[in-house]
Amino acid sequence: GSRIKVVVLEGSDAVLPCSLSTKEKTEQKLFNWKKVDPNKQEVFRYDGGNHYNDGQDEHFRGRVSHFPLELQSGNASIIIKNTLVPDSGNYTCDLFLQKKQAFSIELVVGAAPKPLIHVLKITEDEARLKCEVRGAFPKPKVEWRDGDGNILPAEEPQVSHTGERYNITLLTTVTRTNSSLFHCVATQEEIGHVTEDKLYVAFSGTCGKVITGWLGGCFIGILSFALVITGWLVATKTIKIHSGRLRSANSSSEETTAPGSETGPEELRVLRNSSVV
Repeated sequence: GSRIKVVVLEGSDAVLPCSLSTKEKTEQKLFNWKKVDPNKQEVFRYDGGNHYNDGQDEHFRGRVSHFPLELQSGNASIIIKNTLVPDSGNYTCDLFLQKKQAFSIELVVGAAPKPLIHVLKITEDEARLKCEVRGAFPKPKVEWRDGDGNILPAEEPQVSHTGERYNITLLTTVTRTNSSLFHCVATQEEIGHVTEDKLYVAFSGTCGKVITGWLGGCFIGILSFALVITGWLVATKTIKIHSGRLRSANSSSEETTAPGSETGPEELRVLRNSSVV
């Protein structure tokens, strides 16, 4: 009948259905799975109780199995484990009963990385933002939106791809008149997936370069203030140390010299000894 579509995210397992409505037993029958588009590959072959790896494409080796207990009810489905983006494509399941019966299945393995936002430049009045989506499949639609969900004007997306995967960069410039919350949204309608990243940009006259909270110019100001305070504390401690040493020196001098006399320590000891005698 019509082609069945199976959608999964990369890394998960995918069940490709091939089942007879008559529930006719297939334990002693032959069924063969192939990938026919975009390239031809042998996926799985079962024949009368045995399944063969001979001729199976290396790409699928060790990742494909069937449901032995369900063969008695006409279920010739398979499961592909730990799916990869290159697994995407069109498959056929050929069942050989009195006559050949064929089933068509489309498998879509999606890769949906989260967008990454970068701030290229920011002033008191505007900020230039960059959103990157790397390694996505199928090709996503990337948009900038404000905090209310309104789509913002942006430059033409920069698109490149490596194999089946797409890399997309989208630039926009936001101003003080916009919301302070901005989203980069990647939508993949084919797999029904939406993912996003967001940040806050607070335009301020005192901290002109505030990004995602209090970073930016405010951070520089706080750091400068901290350095001034640290310098003041160090200088104060140094003065206290010097003052302490000065007091200690004066105290020592007072103890070793008699009041109103210029007699030194050695002379004092001689005088004391003489008086005892």
